[in-house]
Amino acid sequence: MSVPNATPDEYLHYPQKPRRSKHQGTYPISMEDKVKLDLWMSTHYEALPEPSSNEAKEMGVVPLFPYKDVPIYGDTADIMALYFRGVWGCLLTPKNVSNLADTLGIRYHVWVATKKVLEKFPLVFRHLRFRHVPQRPYNRQNSETFYARHVLRQFLFELGLAMLGSVKGPVVIFIDSRFHNSKAAMVDEARALVDLFDRADVRRWRVVITLPATEDGIRAAHELTNKYSIGIHLSMVTSLAHACACIETGATMLSMNVAPIMTWFEKKDGGEVEHPIAPGHPGIKTIQSCINYIRQNSLNTSLLVTDIRDWDELNQLDGVDAVALNQNLLDQVPKCRLTTWSPENVEDYEYSPAYRCAREAKYPSDFLNHEKGLGMALSAGDRSLLSSVVYISLGQNKVFMGKIEDVIRKEVSERLYVDAFDPHHPALWS
Repeated sequence: MSVPNATPDEYLHYPQKPRRSKHQGTYPISMEDKVKLDLWMSTHYEALPEPSSNEAKEMGVVPLFPYKDVPIYGDTADIMALYFRGVWGCLLTPKNVSNLADTLGIRYHVWVATKKVLEKFPLVFRHLRFRHVPQRPYNRQNSETFYARHVLRQFLFELGLAMLGSVKGPVVIFIDSRFHNSKAAMVDEARALVDLFDRADVRRWRVVITLPATEDGIRAAHELTNKYSIGIHLSMVTSLAHACACIETGATMLSMNVAPIMTWFEKKDGGEVEHPIAPGHPGIKTIQSCINYIRQNSLNTSLLVTDIRDWDELNQLDGVDAVALNQNLLDQVPKCRLTTWSPENVEDYEYSPAYRCAREAKYPSDFLNHEKGLGMALSAGDRSLLSSVVYISLGQNKVFMGKIEDVIRKEVSERLYVDAFDPHHPALWS
């Protein structure tokens, strides 16, 4: 069979400028629209009109694009907000816990934690009554420091246990972020916290431990994941190379803070740069390239988007695995769900800058074996972004942890004072 001749132009494909579909990105969707969407996506309802038809448009049918549901994590320590919003999981952070540190709910968990720790370690009380014993001098400050450290861990367990009753999915819970420069301390603290949940018969998949994505945090995550089978969430990921290093550890979840990443690019050159909230925004491109990298390589690690300034930013991101919404955003979408849409045309996806960045990134990466450390393995721009986002956030977390610790120390001090004058305390007669 003869093949007709063709001009060279007929064999060339000229890529078009990527188009944005109305439903490309991540959007809130009401329960009613979700039901409609599921019905139209199902092959069991052939009698329904085609989504592209006029009849479907009049009925408000959502277009037939590839989509998936997006789990919502409540970025709040308010148990009632989680319960009534019906979110999938809970993201506990030093910030949202410290914001409620003076409330009755948080103080109750601190009281319970203090009571259990003092019952578990009662021997120090002897020195409160028998200070004349020369071989074991009493030091009140050291005793309070010892108890404060253990009460903080017990408090996080008690709070996490309460949150598990309000959500169906996992609780992402932090350890003291002031250990960010010590791999050994983070490993020990994470193991001790998870051991408390194990003793309470909580399934491992429902507890994910947050570590900061510093070099020590990444190496601690590698050990906890591969040696102890603990689910790890590496927070404050800032770039594609940084995400690749975190993925090497086998972490369950990564998170990217949208607001500081976007702000860094907007103030990169020393002044305010007008970047429209669109796929071309360098911050959106950075986050989307990480999402595409995970999707293209079919990785088990999920990417959680946090610290969203407004819905326009979330609308630009497609294929996200999970979203953490603070109290303000949760109030804006009552009884709603999130759905994320893939591009309408595959060509739009393949020729996007974020896709090209993800495709060019090496997999599997080898950042953890770099002879000069992770920092030197990153580009100068990635190092600058990491320093601006991660270490500023760690400084803020230090303040938040100080506020939480102040509440704990106050409760410990009051309890030590009361028990010191209790003649019937069991520690005095054991």
